Amino acid sequence: MPRKNRLWKRTLLSFLVSLILLYLFLSKANPGEIIRSMKKVDPFFILLAFLSHYLSYFLRGYRWKRMIQEAGFQGRTFDLAKIIFLFQSLNCVLPAKLGDVYGAHLMKINFSLSRSFSLGSIFLWRVFDFVIVVVFAMGTAFLLFGDKIPSEFLFAMKVVGPCLLGLLLLMWLFFHYYRRFPMAHRFERFRGLIESFREGLRIRRKDIPFILVTTTFIWLLEAGRFYFVCKSTALEIHLIPVLFITSSAAFLTAIPFTPSGLGAVELSMLKLLEFLGIGNPVAYPLIIWDRIIAHWSQVLLGVVLLLFSSTIKLKIGEFQEEKIPPSQKNEMPKQS
Repeated sequence: MPRKNRLWKRTLLSFLVSLILLYLFLSKANPGEIIRSMKKVDPFFILLAFLSHYLSYFLRGYRWKRMIQEAGFQGRTFDLAKIIFLFQSLNCVLPAKLGDVYGAHLMKINFSLSRSFSLGSIFLWRVFDFVIVVVFAMGTAFLLFGDKIPSEFLFAMKVVGPCLLGLLLLMWLFFHYYRRFPMAHRFERFRGLIESFREGLRIRRKDIPFILVTTTFIWLLEAGRFYFVCKSTALEIHLIPVLFITSSAAFLTAIPFTPSGLGAVELSMLKLLEFLGIGNPVAYPLIIWDRIIAHWSQVLLGVVLLLFSSTIKLKIGEFQEEKIPPSQKNEMPKQS
């Protein structure tokens, strides 16, 4: 019960923060004008925006299957796409990416993969996502603004760049030298879990180009979502500005205090569009339609999947991570 209470308190706090940010986002808006603008969109391009967003889940599933196939995964790409979609939907209502933990739980009950191993593999492909998003954001910023990059964006990149390098360094140190950490002896009883998580971070060198290319296409599809939203309002915009906005706003989905960056993403997109000279009357319907597709429709469809899925065992409840007996450690994936 105490754990459930803490989770509810954190969730309520995250929604409170989101509501404050959404209020700030809408404080300068004209509701009547926004509603009229949203009604004028071309439904054909809105449909294409939906398809672009949801097709990315099949690529995410295919990428994940390639990453864990050495662990003996026997499921289909479609199964993984459903699991990713479900726990991403949970991330839209829970703070701090807690849905990822549930995704690891689903891998255990459906495919008998260790939760800690699955969580390690999820963490790994999120790092690949982060790398591609940073490259897109920084590259498009230089292409758009040259040496006149907005100071706010430049400051953000000065923070994000070192954080990414630090994250990669910590992963490398953990993977190769975690047993030498000063505190390692205190976590001896969790050694099996740590080893399993570490195996989830393992990747074959020959798979890295495939994963980088697949991740690039995933984010091109996400950029396609916003591109088609812009087309639905007859706003002519090129790929570079679209990549700049979607990749830059993607950082905010990782904010731990709001569910999938709710509120923070909307505010940041408003500022990013302002950098490109797209003012409030045009920006609001673009942002709202984009968030309906990427956030709110995902929550709704996630509930539908949870209620009616027959292929994936969608069990909700508390669970304890299993301990890995020494006799099973040799069964962990051996990847070259």
